Amino acid sequence: MPRDIHPLAMLTQSDTQAWVKQRVINVIKSYHNAADVIAEPIQNAVDEVLSAPGLPGDGEVRITLDTDENTISVRDNGRGIPSEDIAKWLAPDVGSKRADFLAGLVRGHKGVGLTFLAYGFNFFELETKTDDEHYIVRLEHGRAWVEDPNNEQPPVGRLDEIQGAGRLDGTGTIVTIRLSPQTEPRSLRHAFPTLEYATTAIRNQTAAGLVEPPEVTKKRPLKVTLEYRRQAKTETVTVPPSYRYPHEDLAAGIKVLNLGHWLKNNKNSEPSAKEKKAFHACYWILDPKDLKDLIGAKTGEQLVEPEEVEAFIDTHDVHVYSLFSYSASYRDQLGDNWKIPRNRKSLHFPSLRVATDGMISSWNREITLTHRGFNVDRTWLIYSLRGIEPDLGRKDFPPNVHDFLRITEELVANRLAEQSRPFLRVSPPRTAPTQPGYMDPAVKAHVRRQSRMSPRLLPGIGEITLQTEPQAEQDVIALYGELVGLGVLRHLQPVYFSGFDFYDSFFQYVPSVAPDALKERLSGVDDVDIREAEGVAEFKLTADSVLADVVSEVKKWSDMKFLVCWEIGKDRTAGGNAITFTECEDAVDRRYHGVTHLARLETGGDHTVFVISLSHLLRTITAES
Repeated sequence: MPRDIHPLAMLTQSDTQAWVKQRVINVIKSYHNAADVIAEPIQNAVDEVLSAPGLPGDGEVRITLDTDENTISVRDNGRGIPSEDIAKWLAPDVGSKRADFLAGLVRGHKGVGLTFLAYGFNFFELETKTDDEHYIVRLEHGRAWVEDPNNEQPPVGRLDEIQGAGRLDGTGTIVTIRLSPQTEPRSLRHAFPTLEYATTAIRNQTAAGLVEPPEVTKKRPLKVTLEYRRQAKTETVTVPPSYRYPHEDLAAGIKVLNLGHWLKNNKNSEPSAKEKKAFHACYWILDPKDLKDLIGAKTGEQLVEPEEVEAFIDTHDVHVYSLFSYSASYRDQLGDNWKIPRNRKSLHFPSLRVATDGMISSWNREITLTHRGFNVDRTWLIYSLRGIEPDLGRKDFPPNVHDFLRITEELVANRLAEQSRPFLRVSPPRTAPTQPGYMDPAVKAHVRRQSRMSPRLLPGIGEITLQTEPQAEQDVIALYGELVGLGVLRHLQPVYFSGFDFYDSFFQYVPSVAPDALKERLSGVDDVDIREAEGVAEFKLTADSVLADVVSEVKKWSDMKFLVCWEIGKDRTAGGNAITFTECEDAVDRRYHGVTHLARLETGGDHTVFVISLSHLLRTITAES
């Protein structure tokens, strides 16, 4: 006899609490960029002051970074938050901005930003004032609850009405969080070491740096102020409310041509004698018509018809900013003039980035070019679209967006490079002075022979020709190449090697060609999801040294799948982060034949990097049974 069933009604209160906690944990783990700690409160403030009806004057956002107290405060002059709404807005997946997002008025609407701020840190405070009430909410130990697997009971927030003046004179909201050893980042001073760096981070990693064109819909002008406190000294600056493009704020004598403007005004013309070889860079903002003309009938895997590509461009009002420089040294000159520390690269290095409804995403990657040459080091692409919904933590985009990037990025980059070359100065030769510690090659060979490669003879396989143990990253790459050639690692097939890109290589996993000798000792699995069968590979002399690249933002942990090294090194802590290594116990752990260890980053969430220690591998496959 038919009857109704109610699966969710079977959940106990304990089941519900566990589910809610897991949801909060997933929200926290989706944010793993140091800039997220400022990006989330700034996005909420910018959305409010640009979209709210009936507010007088400019929309004002004031950001305070107190590196002495390790606190971040973001203040806006919006409408404030009614007390009846605040509790539900701190919960995950509860938002009120969906309609405004569809109207193009706001950038965030997923309902997870305040959840991240309340439970991603151990101190969260929100003061808000509406026309009718003025109160403060404080929630402490949120991150400690998230990190404690034995505690299902979430911390309780406290709401107190403010009878006096408080910190707010008029309507608005102030959100304050404090960093701690459990948070990412741990240290505000390390994340934002200088006023200049913090200013550029606000412009190029948050919603305060509006990306136009297309024009951002706003009901009033935006005014952004930064207070930066360090060693009891406070500096205050006005932050331009616009993205800082790589042709802006350059050193004296650096000349950049607006190529798009020149082409529109000089059709069928050649550059004049004064214009030839006169510029350090050229940039071009391609509008929807430019893109359609450039793409022609090219299609992709998601956008399979030319009409679908055109409809995507029109629907999302796609614009692409592109810049091509005369030399890779342009990026270094740019960083110096923007006062970016030399070990920080995410704010000014060439890359492909995406902005939606005027807000830059933290997602970025290296530009993909068939004929790479040195153009990857010289090309910036920023796609700006309307009405695209980033995922939970603004880290990724729907498949049709990635398909459009694949269809267009090489076309845009190559056309820009082709049109720019007559205008660009001659690139200086890539030379370097003699490095400190230089050793005569013959002397170096004699010294190196004191550390002979061992083992060299691989029974049933062959002999390694590299005579000495690796003492540098290039030695590891050379040894890996030999092991691929000998067949030991032929199942991890390099698609390319690079000495100047962000990452060293890219592997494709072909388990069917893995040798039996390896499968017997370091077996993985053959049935790997096609999406997991390839990925970025890094080479290091010791695996633990990759932490320095992650801390300095040279590499992104979530981008890397394979790490090839000679030795593991040791578990290490640096820059408020920690890396740990565990030896694989079985094929499921290993996943890929030949993997020896798994690497995890304290702030890397669930992402695991698969490590191949070549010394460990050689000892294992040559050891007696």
